Amino acid sequence: MSNIVAFSDSHGRLPMTDRFLTVLDEADYIFFLGDGGKDIDFLNGAYRSKLHYVHGNCDFRSGRREELVETDGVKFFLTHGHDYGVKSDYLSLSYAAREKGADVALFGHTHRPVILKDGLLTLINPGSLGYGGNYCYMSAWNGKFAAKLVTLTDV
Repeated sequence: MSNIVAFSDSHGRLPMTDRFLTVLDEADYIFFLGDGGKDIDFLNGAYRSKLHYVHGNCDFRSGRREELVETDGVKFFLTHGHDYGVKSDYLSLSYAAREKGADVALFGHTHRPVILKDGLLTLINPGSLGYGGNYCYMSAWNGKFAAKLVTLTDV
């Protein structure tokens, strides 16, 4: 079983609280979905072996804009979402994730947390970590997964 923390849109406001750092320390995987260049630098230094990240529309440097990560039989498609027009609808994102064989599409950009089932695909936006303290905690095992949206005030 793998425990995963996914978040997006920290915009340089990564919470350095003991509680949040403990969540990161205990996770097997950390998925950062973009918009927080300085935060990517810190995370890459502190959690390089378990960090997977993509760049967002406010990350003013080159880097990958999507990644596919598989663990415990579950395929996660990571993207910021702006390339797929997620502020309008999720259709392009759903098509792209299905084309890649993903079980879960993780994205940010809108700052609005959501978990949405679309057939066999699950779409998850953890919301904005920097403006709301939102993230998603997931577990994956034997081709199955569970996800819960969390606000830092909840932990």
